[in-house]
Parts: sequence; C-alpha cells; structure tokens
Amino acid sequence: MPRYELVMIVKALERPETVTVVKRTVNSLLQKGAIVRQIENLGERRLPYQMKAHTEYFTQGRYLVVEFDGPTTLVNSMKQLLKQDLDIIRPNIIKKEIELFPDTPCPGMVTKEPNYYSPDPVAWFGAEDVKLEQYIKFDKRLINRKKKWMERIEQWKQQKKEQQEEMQ
Repeated sequence: MPRYELVMIVKALERPETVTVVKRTVNSLLQKGAIVRQIENLGERRLPYQMKAHTEYFTQGRYLVVEFDGPTTLVNSMKQLLKQDLDIIRPNIIKKEIELFPDTPCPGMVTKEPNYYSPDPVAWFGAEDVKLEQYIKFDKRLINRKKKWMERIEQWKQQKKEQQEEMQ
C-alpha cells in the first residue's frame, strides 16, 4: 500500500472539539482499510488568505498532518468525505514517496575528508572524480599573475627611489 499524507486545515476550535475532529477522521481512515502511521498537530495559525468553506469565511485555522498507508481507492472517497465535514476548512491528500533503502554509507567504506589547510589543491576536494586539472591550471595562472604583479610593484618602487635620488 502506498503512503499518503493528509494535510488538513481545521476550524480554530477548542482542544476537545479538535480532538473529536481528528478522531472522526482517523476512524473513517481505519474503516476504509488504512493504517495510520503518524498524527501531527502543527498548531493554530492565521491563514494566508481568507478561505471560504461551507458558506463561511475563515482567517484562523489549525493545521493537522495525518500520515497513513492505504489502498489507492481510498483517496477519492476520503477527499469527498472530508470536504463534507463542516469542521474541516481545507483537506488535501498527497502521495508520499518512502525510501525503502536509505542511502547510508557502507560501514566498511572510508570517506576521505577534505584537508583545507593543505597547500595542495588536490587535498581540498577529497575526491578523485572532481576534475582537478582545471583547478590546478587556474591556481598556476593565479600564481603567475601574482608574480608579475609583484615584479611590477618592485619596478615601480625602484622608479620612485630613482626619482627621489635625482630630486636631491
């Protein structure tokens, strides 16, 4: 069964009334063959814009998230049922992708940490698959530019000294 996430905005009700809305929703999910994995209350917030539901306008609402596994036939019937509920302002069911095998590194695999203190640019990246040649070439160009600039500064200083000696 695929995993779904039911995100709903409920009227800004008191705690016991909100609990009854959640119980009603969860019971209808269970009756239709769903397995509820998690219920999360995101709290009461001001709505991003004025929403109309059941001939009323709302500016405040409580956000709730229910994560469940269920058959695909359940989605349409639940949407219709939730739209008819007078306490729910906006229901939305989203299919959630689950990772069966998360990408965790193998315990035997050793990852090389980059060494940013090394003068060698190869050690900065810590991976051989990065095209290091272009960085090394770029680094050599920078070094050459710096050398030329330092030479020009030295020439300029010498010219200044010569001009000062001539003036004396």
